Amino acid sequence: MLTRRGFDVRENGEELLAIFYPPTIEEAGGEGEIPNQRYYVIKFKIRNGLAYYDSTTLMENDKPIKVLNIDEVELWLESFLGE
Repeated sequence: MLTRRGFDVRENGEELLAIFYPPTIEEAGGEGEIPNQRYYVIKFKIRNGLAYYDSTTLMENDKPIKVLNIDEVELWLESFLGE
């Protein structure tokens, strides 16, 4: 299980993965540290040297629990990408 915080970016051939580890509710509230069990995998496809958004998946205990649609992540991606 992943237990990091923040972002991790990995390039895997023709894919770019941005992995976001949000703080738990307890951590955000300053109530101590509990291992982070949920994280988001944001996948981009690389074509001709450019990365194109593909999908975002919410993971829990290293298993996919929800694929988010573009409407759910559009504002978040704009903030993440600085647009």
